[in-house]
Order: sequence, then C-alpha cells, then structure tokens
Amino acid sequence: MLDFIEGETLERYLARMTDGRLPREEVLDIGMQLCTVLDYLHSCEPPIIYRDLKPANVMRTADGHLYLIDFGIARYFKPGQARDTRALGSPGYAAPEQYGRAQTTPRADIYSLGALLHHLLTGKDPAQAPFRFVPLYQPNGATPDRLQSLLLQMVEIDANQRPASIVAVQQELEQIIAASRPLGSLLCTYRSHNRLVLAVAWSPDGTHIASGSSDGMIHVWNAETGQCTFTYCDPFKWYAWSWSLAWSPDGTYMVSGSDDTSVHVWRVGNTETAAALDHVYTYHGHANWVNAVAWSPDSTRIASGSDDMTVHVWQMRQERWAAKPDQVDIYRGHSRWVEAVAWSPDGNFIASGGNDGTVQVWHAATKDTALIYRDHTFGVNALAWSPDGTRIASCSWDNTVRVWDVATGNTLFTYRGHDFAVNALAWSPDGTRIASASKDKTVKVWDAAIGNTLFTYCGHSSWVYAVAWSPDGTRIASAGNDKTVQIWQAV
Repeated sequence: MLDFIEGETLERYLARMTDGRLPREEVLDIGMQLCTVLDYLHSCEPPIIYRDLKPANVMRTADGHLYLIDFGIARYFKPGQARDTRALGSPGYAAPEQYGRAQTTPRADIYSLGALLHHLLTGKDPAQAPFRFVPLYQPNGATPDRLQSLLLQMVEIDANQRPASIVAVQQELEQIIAASRPLGSLLCTYRSHNRLVLAVAWSPDGTHIASGSSDGMIHVWNAETGQCTFTYCDPFKWYAWSWSLAWSPDGTYMVSGSDDTSVHVWRVGNTETAAALDHVYTYHGHANWVNAVAWSPDSTRIASGSDDMTVHVWQMRQERWAAKPDQVDIYRGHSRWVEAVAWSPDGNFIASGGNDGTVQVWHAATKDTALIYRDHTFGVNALAWSPDGTRIASCSWDNTVRVWDVATGNTLFTYRGHDFAVNALAWSPDGTRIASASKDKTVKVWDAAIGNTLFTYCGHSSWVYAVAWSPDGTRIASAGNDKTVQIWQAV
C-alpha cells in the first residue's frame, strides 16, 4: 500500500523562487530533516543506500515537512563487494563511486546531500557542471564560514575525505544553526514551577534539564520543547527546598540535596523522547540542610555539602549504595556551613566553599587540605573548576567573582560586573567564558582570561539563583526567584 503525500517536489518549490535559491535558514532546516531520514536508512541492518537524492525526489508538504520518494535505485550495502552491480544515479548529484568506481556506501548519500544543499543555497544546478561547486557567496569578501566548509567536505571526490557519517553532518549542522542565532536569544521558558527555582542541571547529552524549586519539586523536562517528562514531590515534605541537583557524567543517575537533611539518588530512565527518574537511595548522613551535591568525574562517588559544616563523600559499588557511617569520608575543615562543592576534572581533589568566606581544596581520598583560599570578604555561594583543572572561579555575597590559580592560591583577577551578591556561576565547556548569576536580576557572560563582559542577559524579573551551560556550549539555562527557567543562546 502506498501513502499519498499532499505537496510538491522540492524541485518545483525551488523553481517558484525568483532567484532559484532558498534562504540560508530554510536550507539548514531542510538539511536537518534529510539527515534524520538518511540516518534512519543508514542505521538499518544491512544499511540502505538511497543513491538518488535530488530535489525531484524530495516531497515538501505545505508546512515544510519533507519526505523521500522513488526508492527505485536504492540498494543494500554488501560488505566485501568491490563495486555496485550497476552504475546508476542522477548526474550532478550522484557521487563519483556511483559510476562503477567502487561500491557505494553511506558516504555516497552524504555527497548527494551536499550537492543538493549547495544547489538550494546558490541556485546552481550541479547537473550543469558535475563535480564542480562554486564557493558560497560571502558578503564583503568575508572568510568562508562553517557551512561552506562542511558542504565542500561533503562533495569531496575521495569518499574517505567526506564526513564519516550522516550523524556527523547533522551534528555540524546543529552547531551552525546554533551559532547563527543572536547571543542572548531566548529559546525556551519553562514555567511549571510554583515557587522560586534554586537549581538546574543539564543531562550530559543536552536533551533534558532537571530543575528544583523551593516547593520541594523536581522537574525533568525537554530542553527544546519545555515539555515536562517527570515530576517528583514527597507528599509528606511539601516544605522541603530542593537546593541542589547534579546529573552523573555518564547520564545514568541524578542526585538531589534538600533542606530536610536528605540526599536522594535517582536512576535515569531515557527514551528517545522522554526522561524519567527511578528513586534508588536516600542518604541521611547529614545533620542539617544539604546545600550542594556533586558527582565525581567517573560517576561512582558523590560529594554533598551541608549546613552541618561538613562535606560527605560516598560511593556506589556494584549497583549498591555504600552509605553506612564507616563507608563515608567526612571533611570537617569549614567553620560555618558549606554552600558549594566541586570535583577537580581528574577526580583527585574536591573544592568546597562556605559561609566562612573560604574555599578549601582537599584530597578526595585522604581528606588532607591542600590549599585554603581566603580572598572573599563574605561567604562563598558557588564555585567551579576550569575544564583544564588549573583555575577555580568562586562567587560571593561580596558581589564579586574571583578567578584564582589552584596551584598557588593567587587571585588572577576579580570580576566586579554585578551590583549585588553573586549566587551562581559556570564555566563554558571550552573554558573560555564564565556565566555568573546575581541578585541584580542578570546573568553576565564574560571572558575567563581577562574578565571583560561579553554579554548581559536581562530576561529575569527577579533574583537569579542558578546558571548552567549546555554540554555543547551553545546554550545557557538560568533560573531564579521569578519561578522560571530560561534557556537562551550562549554563542
């Protein structure tokens, strides 16, 4: 049975354009949709090579959805076969190997997709000059951008020089789309919390966000659509504030800390469209509010900091949580409550910040103090290691963020861009920028080397309590007293 698709071919749609080409944003969307279809075909067992991707074989509906038609020359990839049985394909769009040089692989479809996208952007039909592609127009002689570089790589004559897979092409297109949005553009606002939002955490794959609020609720939701996939609330502890959240680096667990002295551990259940949490353990070792939680880089240990002036470190062994008193390491170096904890990137050290105005760096295994940083004049609210592990950024009630050398404890510079207390901060994944959130209702993005303010986000109507970069560094999630979590463009 054949499905009827109401619409027109991409070839006919393109012919209706006055200059024979489409806007860059629309071409990028077309590229993303076709990557999704081709990824499905290439993921079949054995892989299906479409071999005839061209505008005439793409149907477009009125709302812009695309469908491939005419699978007449599609074939299965056969490991070990020297070349295709027959040389077939459309001139200009067909890869060189489709002319009998070798067996076609998924990289043949990558070539065709590159030729098709180049045609849509330039209006130049590749059938008029096969295997020759003019550079994309760059205004004022600008340096060729990432899109041009990608397309020229996709249409390389040598298949081995093309992107390794259609997934790699799609990921690069995603980066190009993200980079094309203006810095600070609001992408999504999550409004399902009833009280102020205290914590946010991205899933390691960047698809979901967990957020915790002062009504004791933890929500897990899709970072693109804002659709909530999971909600947790202890019906007997509606008053418990969810102070802190952390997703394990391997994406399999989440931990949350609360003002009821408990730390909850969750197993994350993922599907293609949703994420849910399955409660597996509650740690009751603290004697007061739990303000901060952090996973070790290998996802086996948790550090939790509390108003009881201690940091506890405990382990997971063979899917069983080892949290008996004799299996917990306790650091007691602070003289007042602990507000922040963070593991060094190599997992050997922990930095903890407290209301005593210090940041203390200590060995995770021995609990020996390696360094105490004392340059803040008031309590430390948050801290973070640089991705290379050489620096720490810490923020305080003193309205500053200080970036300092972990080896020497020397302050490298002090950022003074905020008017009130700084509640949270985060390094960009590449270590070049820092985002800091404040009671002044702003999030500042600034250069991590010299402290120059690059951008000020003013989307919140009240204090901002939490900030986090997406794993790919393109987006920032910020949350606060206005009960919202806002995701916005970071580059």
